[in-house]
Amino acid sequence: MEIKKLEIKKIMTVFILVTIIAAAFYLRMEFVFKIAHPRLIDYSADEYNYDLTAKQFLNKGYLGYMSHKPNAYVTPGYPLFLALIYKIFGYTNGSPLQAVRVIQGILGVMTVFVIYLIGKKVKNSKVGLIAAFFAAIYPTFVWAPTLILTEVLYSFFFLLYIYLQLIIYEQPMVWLNILTGVIFGVSVLIRPAAVPLIIIPYFLYYIKTKNLKDTIINFSYVLAGFVVIMLPWWIRNIIVLHQLILLATQTWNPMLGGVFPYFQGVEKAPHNIHSTMDVVKFIIKSFEVKPLLYFKWFTIGKFSIIFGKIWYDLDSKYAYLRNLYFLHGFIINVGWLGALYSFKKGKIRIIGIFSFILTGIQLMFIPVNRYAFTIMPLLMILSAYIIDTLLCEKETINKY
Repeated sequence: MEIKKLEIKKIMTVFILVTIIAAAFYLRMEFVFKIAHPRLIDYSADEYNYDLTAKQFLNKGYLGYMSHKPNAYVTPGYPLFLALIYKIFGYTNGSPLQAVRVIQGILGVMTVFVIYLIGKKVKNSKVGLIAAFFAAIYPTFVWAPTLILTEVLYSFFFLLYIYLQLIIYEQPMVWLNILTGVIFGVSVLIRPAAVPLIIIPYFLYYIKTKNLKDTIINFSYVLAGFVVIMLPWWIRNIIVLHQLILLATQTWNPMLGGVFPYFQGVEKAPHNIHSTMDVVKFIIKSFEVKPLLYFKWFTIGKFSIIFGKIWYDLDSKYAYLRNLYFLHGFIINVGWLGALYSFKKGKIRIIGIFSFILTGIQLMFIPVNRYAFTIMPLLMILSAYIIDTLLCEKETINKY
């Protein structure tokens, strides 16, 4: 009897998951094919420049973001992704942007499945299904594949890294450690902000095992995979730019834009700042002059801008999913509660810590709600964890 119940439960889980995945695919393709996409330059300078950089690489053989000569202003992951698609589908009659959107839509659907796997890994299938459902219908995630931006591609690889990291956190394997490092390297080449996270799981692993030797060995395998992926970029920068640039050179610019409280005085930014260290010195001086104002700005001020409003800039004539705006506030509130609660638990602790660290990194830069995109999947998983803990576990207890 128990075996039969278990089989029915598995069948129901598969059915619900397939339904969620199908809905995710339908919604994303609806947005790809049914809305009028604005010209790249009309929506975002980033979109326009990524397109130019990809074609520049194919036509001239070098990467020079917003430049007619090679540079390392951004990491190369997304321009190379575009260049590959342009090469396959052709770009002589215009950039094959619709092909990019379809592929990103498929990656978005695959990301929903990875979110399910992470939720299942940190607790159970219920958590995975709830988190996947949030990701499938969340308006920003549905709309984002239509944009020629890094978010969708990065989220897939970064969440895949987290899933692999959760597996090796339980049972390290040499090949899987190396693969985890490779996937992490790919995500960093798309968006470099996550690079400090590479060490965090191994602090937790050491706390769990108290085995320093195993911790160092397992971390070295992940680091090896990461270095293998990053090495061509480092060598290219040394040979072409005559300096070792580990990630990208653009960091100081958005960092400077985030210094000014509530954007007051940003037009008066000093002209002698040209590096991250210059910005750090400027921030320190600013704190010395008005410590309370700058503390508020670098904490709740920026936090409220990043997470306060959903990133969904679709033309108002397209009413799709606007009735789901409430989902954003729900995930933010319940998700951050889950992040706090996660410190008491095992595998979910990694998700909570990653959420705090990634948010802390974003608080160093100019705050825009677009930056919440890559943290929202983690908050969805944490929200699902809390829902399962409060509702499903309570139901189980009441049976006895």
